[in-house]
Amino acid sequence: MADRELVERILNDPALRTERPADPQYTKAAAGLMAELDGLVPDLARFGLPLDYVQDLYLPAIVKYDEQGNEVSRRPVDYRAAVPVLLKWLPEVRYFPVAESIVRAVSVRFAKKQAVPVLLRVFRDLPPVKPEQRREVLRTSIGSALGNFADASIADELIDLAQDRSLGAARAGIVNPGLPKTKDPRVPDVLLSLLDDPAVAPYAVQSLGRLRHAPARPRLEQALTSPDENVRAQAKKALKRLG
Repeated sequence: MADRELVERILNDPALRTERPADPQYTKAAAGLMAELDGLVPDLARFGLPLDYVQDLYLPAIVKYDEQGNEVSRRPVDYRAAVPVLLKWLPEVRYFPVAESIVRAVSVRFAKKQAVPVLLRVFRDLPPVKPEQRREVLRTSIGSALGNFADASIADELIDLAQDRSLGAARAGIVNPGLPKTKDPRVPDVLLSLLDDPAVAPYAVQSLGRLRHAPARPRLEQALTSPDENVRAQAKKALKRLG
């Protein structure tokens, strides 16, 4: 099948088209970033796909078809070369939708090594994004990325963040699944210390169940009478895991 036919299929497949923000502020706020990204993603240039928004990196897919028009393969756009630029801009952006789309773009396995140090820093010290009420949403997204990236190499940092109650509910992804994934021996005690923190208590309960930490049983049984419905539900599940 000719490349031109392939391009048309990609561009005309509604499932692959990027949803464009109906907000000119996005284009203005991301202009410098997009200029730096220009030319760094050969997949987009090869197939004539646009690069106007950060979402253009991770929403399209490169699809191949056989002679009968049946899909034979599908893969994401390769934008590894764009990761350093995205991470450079993350602390600098001031518009929430741009910052959020960058976090999503770097929350992928191939970006982990480069992304983790930046995400750890930005989680605590957020850029002053607008609208201001979305700042904690951004922090939560970063926390989820860190939780997915968690391993023994960043156990100290994640334990420190999990215990910082000033960071509120944005720590959810760090507490679960992040802390258990570090396999650090300090984690069970950290989780037990978070059971009285309403911002993350349900996630601490989930993680204790995930670890099947038998010494937590009395505290989990106590949690069955918590005023928080989610804590009660998670405690019930965690106790089942303990057997």
